[in-house]
Amino acid sequence: MPAKKSPRNNGKAKTALPASVESRIKASYPELPESERRIADLILEFPGEMAAYSATELAELSGGSKAAVTRLVQRIGFATYDEARRAARDAQSWGSPLYLMARETKKTGFSDRVRAHIEQDVQNIAFTLEGLRGDSFNEMVTSICQARRVFLLGYRNSHYLAGYARWQIIQGRGDVYLLPAAGETIAEEIADFTAEDVLIVVGFRRRLSQVPQAMAAAAAAGARIVYITDRAAAPSPHATWTLPCAVRGMDLFDRYAAAMSLLHFLCVAIVEELGKEGRTRLQRIETLHEDLHDFD
Repeated sequence: MPAKKSPRNNGKAKTALPASVESRIKASYPELPESERRIADLILEFPGEMAAYSATELAELSGGSKAAVTRLVQRIGFATYDEARRAARDAQSWGSPLYLMARETKKTGFSDRVRAHIEQDVQNIAFTLEGLRGDSFNEMVTSICQARRVFLLGYRNSHYLAGYARWQIIQGRGDVYLLPAAGETIAEEIADFTAEDVLIVVGFRRRLSQVPQAMAAAAAAGARIVYITDRAAAPSPHATWTLPCAVRGMDLFDRYAAAMSLLHFLCVAIVEELGKEGRTRLQRIETLHEDLHDFD
């Protein structure tokens, strides 16, 4: 006997809803009544408002009603407003600038803005470096110095930070590589990883799915892994050492001053640990710069 068709979907397969709040609203927007559309317009412009306000407050901001807010969130697939608000908070933790943008920002003078900017970066640097454990940090530095090869992996903004670190480390030791190279995949590199290699992963939000996958593959090959990431990241079971870094401030973009300071601190420690070997390599490099007329 054939199964009865559900009266709600007339037997049609249920389409999976998009994950984000704004994507769900956009998918349902043409069918929204005017009372819900006013609320939807506010959320689409500033999705992070859902994380900050109750249903009543959001209704007041949009000129709608609490009942309309409830109908809207249920229409887009959430059981309650609190469930929708948790999704917005998750997006903030994930690092979406759209969800970190405030509807109203406090107007201040230029000098006050400069001072606040400096204070936020200083706080992040202090919070990051003061959280380091000396024994673990020294063990990690020694491992990087003694490794057969060192690889640095990063995507998006993290790729530039990984490139900076690679350029500093290579002053003191050879066989330091940046992944992924332009137009390349990384499977070919990971295929040759051994327990003698170290992989430094710079993985700040928003992280691509390739990051945990690459870490899992590298760990399976026996490589030791240094994971430099933001404090909102979930712990990685594949990381040998994890260096959490403070990147948040009061504005919508993440701040990387602490990340650069941490990488600088790490690279200086590596070159110092290399000792005479590192200094000899650096001297050879400087001689070659002169011979090749690299700089004016």
